[in-house]
Amino acid sequence: MRRLVTTCAVLMLAGSAAFAEDGPRFLNRTGQTIVKMYLAAAGTKSWGTDQCKNDDEGEVDHNERMTLVGVKSGRYDIKLADKAGRTCVAKNIELKEGAQFVVRDTDLTECSK
Repeated sequence: MRRLVTTCAVLMLAGSAAFAEDGPRFLNRTGQTIVKMYLAAAGTKSWGTDQCKNDDEGEVDHNERMTLVGVKSGRYDIKLADKAGRTCVAKNIELKEGAQFVVRDTDLTECSK
């Protein structure tokens, strides 16, 4: 019985870890540290929660990756705020569950400080 409980616990932990890794993975190639990241369905302004809150450090350095939480495959507008206080939008970016996507400085529009 003890062996069965232990096996079930291990499988549950492994399953939850795999589930957490299934979201799209953001690779920051903006040249800046990102401190806030919001997503909205492409063409809308219905911004979701700050994805940076899901990162251990609360920010995503240049060339660092972060797995998004609660995000399904689709096209999104992404609002980013960097450490220098600049806020920009990357429009119509395709995200796929379990796949990496890259945002570069050249993808950013509507920047303000």
